[in-house]
Amino acid sequence: MTGLELPVKKEADFIGKEAAAKEKAEGGTLRLRTFVIDAMDADVIGDEPISLNGKVCGWVTSGGYAHTSGVSVAIGYVPKDVADEAYGWQVELLGEMLPARLQAQPLLDANGSRMRS
Repeated sequence: MTGLELPVKKEADFIGKEAAAKEKAEGGTLRLRTFVIDAMDADVIGDEPISLNGKVCGWVTSGGYAHTSGVSVAIGYVPKDVADEAYGWQVELLGEMLPARLQAQPLLDANGSRMRS
């Protein structure tokens, strides 16, 4: 579980129901995070490794160039115990480890101020 649980009917019976309930109760082991990457001429597309302080700890699920913001973005899963670390992130792209910054807030108009102006 990653904090993005899907609703499941409590009375529904399925294989793995006990394990899913246990993981939901414990809060899961991974968190989905967004990173801005210092990429040059290519962008991540998925399955690239995410490292923290030189140690691989997660993977990219999707990414690309955010045209409106003008940055390269990677979205991926990392362990919950390090998910909010501000510094030390890297993403491998085409065999090169590139610096990455945790993007805690939405890239575009986080408070809706442009929409209200």
